[in-house]
Amino acid sequence: MIAALSATLRARWRKLGESRRDLVLVVVLAALAFLPALGARDLWNPDEARYAEVAREMVQSGDLAHFFVPHLNGEVYTQKPPLLFWSMAAFGALVGGVGETTARLPLALSAIAATALTFAIGRRLFGRRAAWIAALSFATAGQILWQGRFGQIDMLLIALVTLAMALFVRGWTEARPRFYLAFFAATGFATLAKGPVGLLPPLFAILVFLFWSRHREEITRLSIGRGLLLWLAVVLLWLGPAAWFGGWAYFEQLAFRQTVTRYADPWHHFQPWYYYLTTIPANFFPWTLFLPAAVVGLRGRWGRPPVAPTADGDRFRRFQAGVRFALSWILVTIVFFSVSPAKRSVYVLTMFPALALFLGAGLDALALRLQDERRPKSSWMSYPAFALTVLASLLAAALVVVGGSRPEAAALGGAPFARLAAACFLPISFGAAWAFFASRRGQLLRAAAGLAVGMALFSLAANFWLLPKLDAVKSARGLSNELLVRSAPDEPYAIYPRIDSTFLFYTRRFAELPANEAELQTFARQPGRAWVLIQRDDLAKLTQPLPLIEYARDADPREGYVLLGKP
Repeated sequence: MIAALSATLRARWRKLGESRRDLVLVVVLAALAFLPALGARDLWNPDEARYAEVAREMVQSGDLAHFFVPHLNGEVYTQKPPLLFWSMAAFGALVGGVGETTARLPLALSAIAATALTFAIGRRLFGRRAAWIAALSFATAGQILWQGRFGQIDMLLIALVTLAMALFVRGWTEARPRFYLAFFAATGFATLAKGPVGLLPPLFAILVFLFWSRHREEITRLSIGRGLLLWLAVVLLWLGPAAWFGGWAYFEQLAFRQTVTRYADPWHHFQPWYYYLTTIPANFFPWTLFLPAAVVGLRGRWGRPPVAPTADGDRFRRFQAGVRFALSWILVTIVFFSVSPAKRSVYVLTMFPALALFLGAGLDALALRLQDERRPKSSWMSYPAFALTVLASLLAAALVVVGGSRPEAAALGGAPFARLAAACFLPISFGAAWAFFASRRGQLLRAAAGLAVGMALFSLAANFWLLPKLDAVKSARGLSNELLVRSAPDEPYAIYPRIDSTFLFYTRRFAELPANEAELQTFARQPGRAWVLIQRDDLAKLTQPLPLIEYARDADPREGYVLLGKP
């Protein structure tokens, strides 16, 4: 019976066809990289606990208005649209409450989807080998491995923007304009994730690509007017009821202050114009090291189209157009966010699929060039792989030798923690060594696969064993439990000097938020018992002592909190 079932599965697997089998394999591998150990550590600041708490309050309230007008600490929360909160609340409702795993699951699924979509775009534009390199490099870039497991909005936005671009590519390559309308629908949902940045950079990138590729007649087929109406209809599915429940003040915050004002006249995150040129190489690490090899490959193939069959000529023209598409996506995104005075490294992550596509196309072209010139290797691949092998090995050795004596490691266990961190870096060394030897033989896809496996194993090891130990200094669960054990349910507590959502999430109780020291002193001197969670440095800055005693403090020696209360 088992043999018959196995034979049936093999037959069905063969019937899928190569492209579908590849896509299934991409999804399975991405799931292995992003799904395990999602709940192994607590929720951390700055955003994880805040977004999870908003979702928890949605579920807890049972009020329909809270789903359209999110709340934090019982007050209206105006900083982000609700799509991520909805997804967290939905998964939380399935298992009885929002927790660490359900708060991160939407992001892990988004990372899997974005990887599959990157593969699909790469296969359509460049071919199978380039698509595999693109998918592997995207999924195992350092920042993507982090964002796919961290409860921020950005991975959801990346997936939706990549979906929109995949729909455009399909419509353009198949001459089916109805997919252009689907592009605008996808950007509508991306707007529900993080505002107009879900629409404007991808739309501008497509327009630049069509002008650059001299396909200006395609702009008419885009039906931008109809598309924007569809985009607006998707956005109004939320914004209409939100304005009804939240009123004009809420609508103005979301539609203007958190979008136009935040972009043109921001109030924080100020950085120079070249900021992203300094952050992208680190965030796309280790694949940044191989971008020069991709450029060399593209330069070698760009002006050498196939001379014989028409099919090969068509593929080459599509290849050229695909490179222009990826570059348009990359450059427009960087320029769009560089114009704004406010910059954060996560803002440009929506172009990482394009960066991976560019890398895949370039390394595929380099492999073809090596094949044509009958050369077994390329120093543009092997040298960076060797350098990465040495770098990762030296870092692991340094952690073993001196890591345990660092002050940062003292609260985490000292030398044993340093040895554990060193062990987590070893898969990168082995993966880079595999990439070195494979590239020496001209096997660039195998080189990319080896490095991707090393990065994925590093991420899994860190998430299973290393990052949970950082809860000692980054989690508010311990101090929250101290507060719950020592205080009665009706006794108020305050957080000073600003809201810290980790305490809201782990106490499941709302907090008072004194705006200044005078309000804090008034709160502490009120009749009855009262509790205060205050950061160490702010406690030292108070002009007069609080009439409270210390009950507990967390292990973070620099930015940690102290729990104070009346005897």
